Amino acid sequence: MRLRLEDVTKSFGENSVLRGVTFEVGPGEVVALAGENGAGKSTLTRVISGAHQPDSGRVVIDGEPVTFKNPQAAMARGIEVIYQEFRQNLFPHLSVAENIHVLDRERRFGRLLVSRKRMAEEARSTLAALGMDRIDVLAPVGTLGVAEQQMVEIAKATSHELRLLILDEPTAALDERESEQLFEQVRRLRDEGVSIVYISHRLDEIFELADRIVVLRDGLVALDSPIAETGPAQVVAAMVGNTVDDFYPKERNAGEETVLRLRGVGSGAAFQGVDLEVRAGEVLGIGGVVGCGRSSLLRTLFGLEPLTSGTVEVDGSPVRLRHVRDAIAARIAYVTPDRQAEGLCPDLSVEANVSLATLRKHTGPADLVHRGKEREAAGEVMSRLRVRTASPEAAVTSLSGGNQQKALFAKWVLTGPRVLLMDEPTRGVDVGAKTEIYRIINQLTADGVAVVLVSSDLPELVAMSDRAVVMRQGRVVAEMTGDRLSEQSVLEHALVGAA
Repeated sequence: MRLRLEDVTKSFGENSVLRGVTFEVGPGEVVALAGENGAGKSTLTRVISGAHQPDSGRVVIDGEPVTFKNPQAAMARGIEVIYQEFRQNLFPHLSVAENIHVLDRERRFGRLLVSRKRMAEEARSTLAALGMDRIDVLAPVGTLGVAEQQMVEIAKATSHELRLLILDEPTAALDERESEQLFEQVRRLRDEGVSIVYISHRLDEIFELADRIVVLRDGLVALDSPIAETGPAQVVAAMVGNTVDDFYPKERNAGEETVLRLRGVGSGAAFQGVDLEVRAGEVLGIGGVVGCGRSSLLRTLFGLEPLTSGTVEVDGSPVRLRHVRDAIAARIAYVTPDRQAEGLCPDLSVEANVSLATLRKHTGPADLVHRGKEREAAGEVMSRLRVRTASPEAAVTSLSGGNQQKALFAKWVLTGPRVLLMDEPTRGVDVGAKTEIYRIINQLTADGVAVVLVSSDLPELVAMSDRAVVMRQGRVVAEMTGDRLSEQSVLEHALVGAA
C-alpha cells in the first residue's frame, strides 16, 4: 500500500492540531513518526485510521482519494493501529485466542457455533510466529503481564492480511529480548510488502528499524528525511526546536546515610532473598528482563503485593507492609509504569490528582477538605515540577503524556517521601519531557530522597543510576557501579540463563 496525506488539517475548537501535514509511506517501507507529546502524532494516526476526518486536505491510497467514515472502513482496507494504551482494546475476561480472533471477519471458526479448538490452534501459530509461543492461548488476557498483553495485541493485528500497520510506542512495555523479537516481526512484515508507520520516542529503535523519519512539531512537518542521511542530534533539534545538549543531566547526590534496607525480602514465587541498601540521595537502578521480579519487588515495597519473607527498614526503623497506607505512612512513594490504570484518576482534575495522596493534611473537622490549602499545596508543587496545564482545574486527561507523568510525580513529591520507587518513569513521554523528569529526580536526590529506578531503557538506567543491580529469575545476581556499570554488563547479567 502506498498511503499519502496531502495538506491535512485538523482542529478541535480553537486548537489547531494538524496544520497542513503532507505525509507518505510506501509499500515495504518503515517510516518512523517522531515528535514531542502534543505535536500531532496521535491525531495524524487517527486521521489515517478513520477515527477522525480531516478538516481539509485528503487521504490517498494507491493513487485513489479515500474517505474513511470510521475505523472499520480503514480496517477493511487492511489498515491496523496498535495504540500505546493498547489494553483498552483487549477484553480481560476473554482468552488470549478469543482476543486475537475477536473480529474474525471471514468467519473462519464458524458462523453460529465457534470452533474454539481451531481458534486456539491458529492463535498458537500466530504467537509462535512472533516468538511468543510461551503464552497460554487459553488463559484470560487479564491474567497476563503488560508485556504479554502487548504481544497479544500485536498478534491480533497480524492475524490476518495487513497492508498498513501503525505501531504507537510498541516497545514501551517490552524488555530488550522481547523488543528484538518485535523488531524481527517488523522486518518480516516490511519484507512482505506491508507499509509500517512506527511511532516511538526511542531514537535507537528508530535508527535501527526505519527507512525514513518524519518529525512533527506543533502540527507541522519539521523534518522528512531518509534515515541514512539523518543523525540523532538533527532529529532532537527538529523535535524540540533546538538542541538538547545534556540529555541525561545526572547529578551525584548520594550520601552515607542508609535510608532503605532490605534483608532476605521475598514475595512468594515472584522473588526471594533480596538484600539491598539505598542511601540518601542515591539512585539505585534495577535491571533485568520482564518477569525477573524487579517490578514485583517495587510493588511489594509499596504494599501492593504480599511480603512473605524478610525485613524492610526505612531510616533504621522496621516497616510492616501489609497495605499501601503502611508504605505511605513509612514515607515510601511509588511511580507506577501504568499511569492510566494505576497512577491517575482520569475523571478528576490535575489539581485533585496531585493532592490525592495528601488529602488528610488538608482535611478539617467533619472530614471536610480545606480547598484553599489543597489548591495552594498542589499549585506550589506543580510549579516546582513544571506541570504545564491550561488550568489546575482542567481534566488530567487533557494534559500531554509528559505532563501527566509529571503530575504523577507531583502527587508523590507532595507527600515528602524518604524513598521513591520508580517503575519505567519515562515510558511513553517525549525527549523534552524525559529530560525534565531526570531533573526532577535530581531535585529529589538533592533533598536526600533514596530512589529505586526500574527501567527497560538501558541508556537511561546506566546514565541515571549511581549503582545498579540486576535481577534474574527472582533473585539479585549482580551489582555494578563505576566503570563496571554499562549497558553491556547489565544485558549480559540479565540474559544469562534467561533464554
